[in-house]
Amino acid sequence: MNAMRTAIGGLLFAAAIGLIGPAPVRAADAVLYEVTEAVRLGKGGSFKSSKATLAGVAAPGTVLCPLWLTTKLQIDGCTVSVTALGKADDTSGFGPVSGTFDVLMQDVNSVDAPEIVIMRGSLSGTLDLSPAFVDKKPRGLITGEFQGAGVAGTPMAGQHARGRFDGTFRIPFRNNGKPSYLLDDESVVLVTPGEFILGSAMVRLELTFRDESLGGAKKGGESKKDDKK
Repeated sequence: MNAMRTAIGGLLFAAAIGLIGPAPVRAADAVLYEVTEAVRLGKGGSFKSSKATLAGVAAPGTVLCPLWLTTKLQIDGCTVSVTALGKADDTSGFGPVSGTFDVLMQDVNSVDAPEIVIMRGSLSGTLDLSPAFVDKKPRGLITGEFQGAGVAGTPMAGQHARGRFDGTFRIPFRNNGKPSYLLDDESVVLVTPGEFILGSAMVRLELTFRDESLGGAKKGGESKKDDKK
């Protein structure tokens, strides 16, 4: 498996769930970054599967980060972590992806990252890595669906989230010797200091959501059923 496909392995999971980080060309509902990756190879060194952990922040006003929650917690976005497993055909670049996600809030320690789970969910979808596998361009596509439920005893108790997502993930590569991302218009941007982990540039997934939630919690966690009282 060539170096490009090795790098793409981690991207297969970039199909998760939304996290913020303003994307350079178009605004995304979320941006997800790959934090860890473990790739399994098949016979002859072909790609078999990859498991990864991703993390980021969902933008305010999105299905995973309602405005009432950001107001209540006085935050600028909702932290999300994802564990996902992806597979892609070595020839076509297409394959399935599935995983789980957590929406998190901060505890009393405001110095480290948020770690209290307030919503849990699952996701599944389809990867299209043909731009990278076939066209040799360091990016790929993802489509799928997700659903989640708020955790009892937290601000998201009674809240439900479901819908579809699509996204573009970008594999960092060297351009004129500098770590960079390739955008949809074929322009190139440098990887910023915040997009490195332990000295290595991270895979970036830019996501948009289509909210298909029914019912769930209103501002302050009040159920829609309360309107009838």
